[in-house]
Amino acid sequence: MATPASSRGKSTFFPSSPPTVKRPRSAGITHVLDRLVPVHAVELEYLAPYLDVAKMGWGLPLVLPREKVRERIATFHQQSIEVSTGGTLLEYAVTHDRAAQFMDEARELGFDLVEISSGVIELAPHQIERLARSAKERSLDFYVEVGKKDTHYQLSLKETIAQIAHALSLGPRKVIIESRESGRGVGIFDSDGAIKWDWVRSILSEHPKEELIFEAPMETQQVQLLQELGSDVNLGNVALRSVAPLATERLGLRSETLGTIRTGKVVKGPPAAKFLFFLLETYRGLDQTQLSQMSRLPRRTVQSALESLRQQGLVRESVSLHDSRRREYRLT
Repeated sequence: MATPASSRGKSTFFPSSPPTVKRPRSAGITHVLDRLVPVHAVELEYLAPYLDVAKMGWGLPLVLPREKVRERIATFHQQSIEVSTGGTLLEYAVTHDRAAQFMDEARELGFDLVEISSGVIELAPHQIERLARSAKERSLDFYVEVGKKDTHYQLSLKETIAQIAHALSLGPRKVIIESRESGRGVGIFDSDGAIKWDWVRSILSEHPKEELIFEAPMETQQVQLLQELGSDVNLGNVALRSVAPLATERLGLRSETLGTIRTGKVVKGPPAAKFLFFLLETYRGLDQTQLSQMSRLPRRTVQSALESLRQQGLVRESVSLHDSRRREYRLT
């Protein structure tokens, strides 16, 4: 009779306890959209290690009696899951000149974060700054969401990058890139739900992925972002029913990601260096011209970023196997 693996000094194949999680996580965040569907404590206990924040979307907290909202927040808190308001709710409060009252009551009810957005209404930069200060005064953490909900009225790529920069200057927990629940025709997604990779790469050439949450409601979108950006990419607008499948994708336990998830080496230096590392991890064997074209960065910036990667021991230069006149760069 075969001896069980555990008795031969090996750990058990099936884990005996859930993974240890240090919260709040700085990367690999799963930010779910809570649609007020029934939530059972036992199910949340299973899922808790794999999700970080539950957002009561839209104006949903206003369709429940306030004590029911408090009870729902407490249910998430029992599993160390933070709870956020949705951006639309704050926009509603702003239009009714009740933003301060909204934040006071949100804090009292137990919300950990508020989401500041201008997805429906127009908010000037100074108004967003004032809302951020208001949240800080109440010891509320906050997200700033960038993007428009109307598929016919979208920010340009340049406007998106500029608004991300402004949002980050306010000191939010993270900046969320809007996608809506549909995941189509908004932000980094085209009308069919396909990812606009030129947008993603341009955004990441300016801002580290650790500072961003990409809303990605479709499981196919989540997989593609994991494959390209690594298992520690922050994802939002995830359905509760998708938390467990997403966890297996992050761990490389499904056919789409088995053996393909990036190792997540720590890359220091400017955003350009981190972006070039991502390109080399994805495509391998690129010269300076190719890197400049793909990243849309000036040649001098590419050279400086490559030097930073070389000094960190992350990149090596070699002669191209296809053309001895070319110098290619590969990860070490």
